[in-house]
This record gives sequence, C-alpha cells and structure tokens, in this order.
Amino acid sequence: MSDSRYVKRLLLDARRTLRLAVPLMLAQLLTMGTGLVDTLIAGRLGALELAAGGIGAGLWFFASLSCIGLMAGISPTLSRLIGQGRRVFVGSVFTQGLWIGIFTGIIAMVSTWFMVSTLDRWALDPELVPLIKQYLIPASFSLPAFAVVMACRNACEATGYTKGVVVIQLLGLLVNIFADLALGLGMFGFPKLGLTGIGIATALVSITMAVSLIVYLRGNRFSRYQFLSTYEHPRWSQIKPMLVVSMPIYLTLLFEAGLFTATAVQMGMLGTLEAGAHNVAISISGVCYMLPLGLSFALTARAGRVYGRGAYESLKLRVASGMLITVVLASITVSLLLLFRHQLTAIYTTDVAVRQMASGLIVLAAIFQLSDGVQVTLLGLLRGMNDTRVPMLINALSYWAIAFTVGYIAAHHLGWGATGLWGGLILGLTVAAVLLAFRLRIRLQQIERGMA
Repeated sequence: MSDSRYVKRLLLDARRTLRLAVPLMLAQLLTMGTGLVDTLIAGRLGALELAAGGIGAGLWFFASLSCIGLMAGISPTLSRLIGQGRRVFVGSVFTQGLWIGIFTGIIAMVSTWFMVSTLDRWALDPELVPLIKQYLIPASFSLPAFAVVMACRNACEATGYTKGVVVIQLLGLLVNIFADLALGLGMFGFPKLGLTGIGIATALVSITMAVSLIVYLRGNRFSRYQFLSTYEHPRWSQIKPMLVVSMPIYLTLLFEAGLFTATAVQMGMLGTLEAGAHNVAISISGVCYMLPLGLSFALTARAGRVYGRGAYESLKLRVASGMLITVVLASITVSLLLLFRHQLTAIYTTDVAVRQMASGLIVLAAIFQLSDGVQVTLLGLLRGMNDTRVPMLINALSYWAIAFTVGYIAAHHLGWGATGLWGGLILGLTVAAVLLAFRLRIRLQQIERGMA
C-alpha cells in the first residue's frame, strides 16, 4: 500500500474514531464539570472548605473506582459479542453486568463509611477532618446509583450510541449546579448547608442520571439488543467472565487513582495552602485528562469489535489513528495550560497564595500531558484486545514502586514539598506510558502470529 493511501485510511479511521469519541469526551468534560462546580462552590465557602472538599472528593473518587473499574469489562465484552455477530446475547450479558454494578455500589458506599470512621486517626490538619466528613457522608449515598450509571454508559459505548450520554450528563451537570447553589450556598430560599449540601448534590446527580440512562436504554434505538426487556436473576456463569476482564481494570485504576489520592492526602499533611493549591491544579489538569480518557473508551469499543472479528490490519489501523489523535490532543492541552494557567487558577479562588502555588503546579501538569494521554489511550486499546492483567502490573510498578516512592522522598525528606510530590507523578506516568507501549507491541505480535 502506498504512503498516500495509508495516510488517507489513517485519517478516515481517525474521523470514525472521533465520531464515537467526541460525545464521550464531552460527557467526560461534563462529568468533570460537576467536580469543577463543587470546587468553585467550596472555594466560595472558604480556604478550609476548599482544601477539605478536595480531599473529600478524592476519597469519594477512590471509593467510586470499584464502580468504574468493575463496570469497565462490560464495554469490551459487549463489543466482542457485537463484532462476532452474537447480538442475541448482548441484553442478557448487560443485565448481569448491571447486577455487578448494584452489588459493587453498595460495597463502595459501605467502604466510604469506614473511611469516615477512621479519618480522626489520619495525620491531617485537625480543622479539615470535620469538614471532610460533612461532604463524604451524604456523598456516599450516590455510589450505588453511580455504579448503575457506569454500567449503562459502557453499554452505550459498546453499541456506538453515545450522543444520548452527553445529553444525560448535561442534565446531571444542571442538577448539580442548581443543587450546589441551593444547598451549598443557601440560594433560592434553601438553607445554607456548606459541604453537606455539596455532598447531597452529588447523590442527587447520580440518581437522576441512573434513572435517565435506564429509560434511554429501553428506547427504540436499542431494541435490537433487548436491554432490560425481561427480569433475570444473577448468573455466575455470565458474571464470572466479565469479572475476569474487569478485576484487573479495577486494580489498574485503583493503582493510579490511589496514587493521586495519596498525593492529595500528603498535601493535607504539608498544610492547608498546599492542599488547596493541589486541589485547584489537579482539577484543572483533570479537565484536560478527560479528553484522552473519553478517547480511550471509544478505542476500547472499536478495538474490541475488530479483535472479535479477527481483523488484524484494521486493529493496527485503529492503534495508529488512536495514537495520532492522542498526540494532537496533548499538544493542544499543553499549550492551553501554559498560556492560561494564571487565568484558570483565578476562576477557582481569590486567595493569592493558593493561586500562585497552583499556577506553578500547572506548569508541572503541562509536562505530563503527553505521557498521561498516551498511557490511558494504550490502556483503552489493550482492553479492547482483552489484555488487562499485564497493564495492571505495569501500573502497579509505575505508580507505587516509582511515582509514590520518589514523590514521598522528594517531598518529605528532600524538602521539595508539593513540587516533589508532583515530580513523582510525572516520573510514574512517563514510565507507565513507555512500558505500555512495549506491551502493545508485544500484544500485536502475538495476535498476528495467532491469526497467521
């Protein structure tokens, strides 16, 4: 094949990927928007509330990882079934995935209560602890509904109908804005509940979206898949294969998010200023991360379909187009972060010291945009190829043996403080991206030999 023909095929495949990915990117940005609104409202309550809200949101996210990770096996499983032409099984398998979600959400909620009961024994600023509890207790009730949301979203990704996800996520954002203003700041005649109100808003958003997505999946658009058409008891024979795929994905997410949660907690140990600045900077860099994350969801579904058909050349093309999009996205986010870092921090808080430190951390965030984008894209592609265990081990090594260790030593023993912790993040993400790239190459070679 000539170079010009390959470039045309590459660009065409990139457009097809973006057609599926853009709604997921928008949905992720809207998801991040709810966190942004929470942070903005917490910042208006005060510096202590801003710091406590950031730590509380990090702990909630840590608990929600089981809902995200254990649902992540639904998309590649359904994608392979669709690619193999076995649509008759899609609805039944999704129902079993939904059962996993319900049980997982309940367990996540209980685990959050356990964290709340132990906060007094953590080495946190004593002023932060009661404020963190104010947010976490009501927010924990959102987790069962959140697991249902993630299960339904995975079904939408696998079937290629992702535009409705954006509309429902927008609805969730609007509910969050109103509830945060009403319950967090006491507007519209409601009582001012502060961080408790923000936690209640989190629960209301998840419940609203869960109900909306279930109604959406029962619509005519999905009639060929028969989602939730009949009641089915939990069936271990169908649940087990999904857990085999999902458990390593969950552990992979746990290693990465656990690192970021541990970093947020260590910022609280360094002081209120560091915790507040970190909350602002990580929120801004997190918005950028939503773009490659949404792309990775689309690539999991697209890679899963051609992998199910045994189409090796199409699989290689989707790898190449996915990486091309990732590099372009990283270039854009790096430029925006460096150019507008001072303006972005000003949105979050009026505290001059917090804004100054956060602006410095955003420079470090710009450094790891490429490696962070590449590693999450590679994870999405590998999941589509049913490869989850080795990436899990790579993340464990990169994030905890390297990133956490280096960051801890730099921050607490070398005296680099917040900069040292972020230096550890940069190193860990870079190592993860390099190792995952090697793993993808090996996996493609294995698939080629198997198809020969």
